[in-house]
Amino acid sequence: MNSITTSFRAILCKQRELGYHFPNIVRTPATLEDIGQTEEALHLAFNEELKELYQFADGSNIDQVTPSGLTGLIPIHNFLSLQDAVTYYRQSMKFENSFYNHEQDFAPGKQLFPFLEDGAGNCYWVDLNEGFLNYGRIYWTNTFGREPDYTYRSLTSMFEVIAEAHETGIISLDEEGYLDCDFKAFDKLSEGR
Repeated sequence: MNSITTSFRAILCKQRELGYHFPNIVRTPATLEDIGQTEEALHLAFNEELKELYQFADGSNIDQVTPSGLTGLIPIHNFLSLQDAVTYYRQSMKFENSFYNHEQDFAPGKQLFPFLEDGAGNCYWVDLNEGFLNYGRIYWTNTFGREPDYTYRSLTSMFEVIAEAHETGIISLDEEGYLDCDFKAFDKLSEGR
């Protein structure tokens, strides 16, 4: 299993090779102090994977001008800075029902950290509810009418899938230079990971 850093570097390398914009807006690494302030603000503790991710890059610089098709780590999904994640968390927790899976009669605890979001309610969260079975797994909330649920076993496995999708052409650029994805192939690649 690759580290998050190894996978992220591979993603950035492939995106640069394609001439995609995202590598130009990746922020500098967060410090342990930055991470500590975020943990304190949200009353949660980062796991080692989340620390590794944010010590590699503190999200991306998103402006109000660049189209979202040019700014995503995966299509349309922006990599949140620590500061943006705190804001997103606080706004999202006002809508507790968006976390509830009706089919399984389940909702995770509130110790969740948002790191990829699309601006329309679709977001990937790291479950940081210590002492529970799903600790460290990736929870996905969405506006597609699908039940929110766990999609990856870990942040590491998710980044491996994203890197592999870039390498195999499952994630590519369309004719306008926007990040595109064969979502059926991406879902298949993600199965069991």
